[in-house]
Amino acid sequence: MDSKRLISWVLIFEAYFRIATGAMQLPGFDSSWWSLWKNGSTENVTECELQIEATISNLWGLQMLDAWGKWPSGILSGNMYDLGHYDQCRKFEYVTHQEDANRSAESIRGRYCLMDVPLTILSDFFNNNTVQRGFPTLGGTPSIKVGTCFPDSCSSQQLRKLINSTLKFEVAMECESPLPPIQTKDIVAIFIFSAIGFLLILSTVYDVCQRIRSRQPRMALAMFSLYSNGLKLFQVVLKERSHLDYYKKSEQIDCLNGIRVLSMVWIVFCHNYLMVIVAPNVNPISVFDWVRSYHSMIVVAATVSVDSFFLMSGMLVCWSLLKELNRSSRLNLPLMYLHRYLRLTPPFAALILLTATVLKYFGSGPFWNSTLLGMEQACDKYWWSALLYLQNYVNPTQMCLGHSWYLSVDMQLYILSPLIIYPLWRWRRKALVAIAALILLSMGCVIALFLVYELRLSMLDPKQSPERNKMTLTYYPTHTRMGAWLVGAMFGYLLHETKLHRVILRKQFVTAGWIAAIVTILTVIFVDFPFQQPENFQETSLFLNALYEACSRVFWAIALGWVVFACVNGYGGPIDTFLSLSIWQPLGRLSYCIYLLHMSVQTMQQASVRNGSYFGDIRAVHNFWGDFGYTVTLAVVWSLAFESPVMILEKLLFGKALANNKKSDSNLLNEGQTPASTSIADSTETLPSKDQLQKV
Repeated sequence: MDSKRLISWVLIFEAYFRIATGAMQLPGFDSSWWSLWKNGSTENVTECELQIEATISNLWGLQMLDAWGKWPSGILSGNMYDLGHYDQCRKFEYVTHQEDANRSAESIRGRYCLMDVPLTILSDFFNNNTVQRGFPTLGGTPSIKVGTCFPDSCSSQQLRKLINSTLKFEVAMECESPLPPIQTKDIVAIFIFSAIGFLLILSTVYDVCQRIRSRQPRMALAMFSLYSNGLKLFQVVLKERSHLDYYKKSEQIDCLNGIRVLSMVWIVFCHNYLMVIVAPNVNPISVFDWVRSYHSMIVVAATVSVDSFFLMSGMLVCWSLLKELNRSSRLNLPLMYLHRYLRLTPPFAALILLTATVLKYFGSGPFWNSTLLGMEQACDKYWWSALLYLQNYVNPTQMCLGHSWYLSVDMQLYILSPLIIYPLWRWRRKALVAIAALILLSMGCVIALFLVYELRLSMLDPKQSPERNKMTLTYYPTHTRMGAWLVGAMFGYLLHETKLHRVILRKQFVTAGWIAAIVTILTVIFVDFPFQQPENFQETSLFLNALYEACSRVFWAIALGWVVFACVNGYGGPIDTFLSLSIWQPLGRLSYCIYLLHMSVQTMQQASVRNGSYFGDIRAVHNFWGDFGYTVTLAVVWSLAFESPVMILEKLLFGKALANNKKSDSNLLNEGQTPASTSIADSTETLPSKDQLQKV
């Protein structure tokens, strides 16, 4: 019986177009194919039914019928999509003639619908041949998703009822709903963005005119100048070297620029790969072959790149607060928190406003409306928790801009930082024991959650649910992610205590440190391999899954902390040279806006796809460079519009009051240079001698 249904569906899709042109007529069908749905009666016929009859009974309806997707080939290789021709369906419009007025509206327009056809006949095949065919044992019934085109008078419910009554088994039908008309909030958003654009133009014109006339522009009037702010954004500070550099310790942690940018690129690369994986591919089975390759771990393990930012955040916040405590023995907490909020929020708030209002009008596609309207609803509902940086606890399953969980964690750790850094300043090394205990406590929480909820590292875990989700339980919460930040705080303390002199290490110790760091980094990336394999990930030890998740992030931070420590103290060699290249400075200043925008860019690209694509490494890498270039371009605009002016406004409002706190913004936020201690004098009195250095 199931095989007959499958064959009948194939015949229907192949014959649909021939019936419309009269080239073929199936047994039991009348010339219009309409008798199947009329049930022998012309009473109570809806407008939808009348328009369907008119469409399939006339040659002009061929454009709508031709927009239908076909039965996809390669189903046993995982190809479950044929999206049809979306734009041809949307552009279809036929104005009826007078003789048609009694059975249809004045015009018929196309509505794109996605039909979900269950493949019950193949469910056992997929689930019983997981190893041979490469499908994970995810359970459930597979289904084909076919793009269809119907008159716009038809709703999803009407079409589902008509089709199910005809085919005698259930199919799902989801039709594209028209975007809502422009509302008050959209008008407000358009006004705000237009006003900012107007200010950018006026301020730039004023700034350029003043410079042409050899006059110094007033800071308040040139606040939005694309020219002045652009020069600062792309400024490259070249290091001046002299013979004294052999003795002096650098006043800046230059290697953090390279680490910041490379970590950001890794994040964008990982998210791009995941977008390519979940796209409607013609060969999704290849994803499982890809997971079986070791190079896939570069993507799978990319989550530790976020811990690189937590490390830098803890390191630089600790450095800055210790410096301020040494200077005045107290912290101006209200001013410190205000500065942090003003640096983080304006670009973030602008993106929330755009997402919650007019972003949905920027494109189209088979998945566009459902995706963009879903993003809008989340930001409509939870904009307040996003701007209060509480999303990772308040609404972890429905975040406004899902990747903003990081901002919540980082802000919460920043707010709590005085409770950690002040004891470190007051009791010095004794407080390090307490910080180490907090790290172990955080790791213990991760292990306990993994064991209690039976979580696994594999992204193919079929047992995940809203109540049992690895992301909401262990990935988003601050108490499970603070380990890397605390490691950064410890390294920040070490760098602050040794800021006046190089730490002298023997060559053997330096070599051992680099070997340990490299081995740790490679171990964190590749040890995850057996936990990700589709054939046996459920057979791996639950405790080992928990242990890896708990330890990998902390050990990654320790290894990267050594890299920073070695580079600062002159043991970085070519690695320090590479990470300290001046080219990283502009990209480092853009890193925050790149992080904010990259997921929106990738989501919009994914939602606008028109047809299935082929999954492969070459396509994924090629797709990444396009996404990254587009994101960097938008990040420049976003930074000049919402970040640079706020920094100038803050300076105008608070003057020197924030001078001592401005360097405490770390991780994704920076002003091109990392915090440096002004107490590092130009003299070399406290530095080791040349003879001492030669012993290393």
